[in-house]
Order: sequence, then C-alpha cells, then structure tokens
Amino acid sequence: MANWWNNLSAFGQTTFAIGVAATFVMIVFLVLMLFGIEDGHSFDGGADDPSDMDDIANDEPLGQFSGLRVLTLRGALAFLGIGGFAAFYFEDKTGPIWATVIGVILGAIAAVLLAYAFRASLKLESEGNLDYKNAIGATATVYLRIPPKRSGKGKVTLTLQERFIETEAITDEDEIPNKSIVEVIGVIDETTLIVKIKK
Repeated sequence: MANWWNNLSAFGQTTFAIGVAATFVMIVFLVLMLFGIEDGHSFDGGADDPSDMDDIANDEPLGQFSGLRVLTLRGALAFLGIGGFAAFYFEDKTGPIWATVIGVILGAIAAVLLAYAFRASLKLESEGNLDYKNAIGATATVYLRIPPKRSGKGKVTLTLQERFIETEAITDEDEIPNKSIVEVIGVIDETTLIVKIKK
C-alpha cells in the first residue's frame, strides 16, 4: 500500500485524497440522515438555519435557476468526490491538465444531478396528505427572495406536519430578501403561502 501511494504523482495523491475525503463525508451525512440524526436540510449545510450554506452561493441570479440549488454542501461534496476520482483516473490517460478538465466537468454534472434528485424528493414530500392551511402561524425561512406587494412569488422552507418542505410564497409587504425569517399568515392556493416578516 505504501509503495502504491509513493508511486503516485503529486497530482494523483492530491486528487485521490480529495475524492476519498469528500466521499467519506458524504457517506457520513447519508448514514446520519438514515438514522434520523440529521435531516435533509442539514445536508444543505446549515446548522441552526438550514438556508445558510445554500445562500452563500445560491443567491440571485443563480438562485432563480428554476429553484435548483446546486452550490450547497451536498453539491460541493458531490463535485469534489466525483471530480477528484475522475481526475485521478484520467491522469494516466490524458495527463494532469485534461484530467483536471474532465474532473471539473464530471464533478459539475454530479452536483447538478444531485440537486435535481434532492429537489424531486422535496417535491414528493410536499405532495400527498399535506394541508397547507396547517402552516398558518408557522415560521418559515426565505431562500428565494419574495417580490413586494404580490408582484411575484418567492420560495420558503418550513416544517409542516413533521416534513421539511419548500414551497412558493407571496407577501403584501415590501420585498423580503432571502434568509429572512417570516410568519405564514394565509394560503392563496394549494401550495402558495402568504407570509410577512416575523417581528
């Protein structure tokens, strides 16, 4: 094992270490989620506020890309894990420069696919027996800004009937920026909430 490691180039050692580390952390998160120790939105990167890491790199205009959250903790882990192993694998075949390019491309694809998978899972959670009227009075977190005076829709995340969901929201107030804490005061259709800044 030591001889194999020592025979690797510095590039190979680096990319292999990145791939292993990112994959290990992702597996730990997934195991914690399976046992209920962590929930899906903690995997987004937030501890006290589940939108924290998302909003670092998912503010406008990227945040308006169909609501798809790519640059999150889970996206970064997928990018580094797949990208690292891909660059490691292709180094001998293409050289370090092209191996890096391939790793970046495959890592980005992995991050986008994972974002789609998580968005699909959130949509499944938001369907079924959820009654959005039960959200009235609840506290939510804005992760896509809400335009002022019902001029458009933003998005919020909240826990409803023991499920963590994302859904559209409007406001009668001024524009509400992302990361704001809001209170649900009404429902205008099956899945669109009316919110206001929580005092």
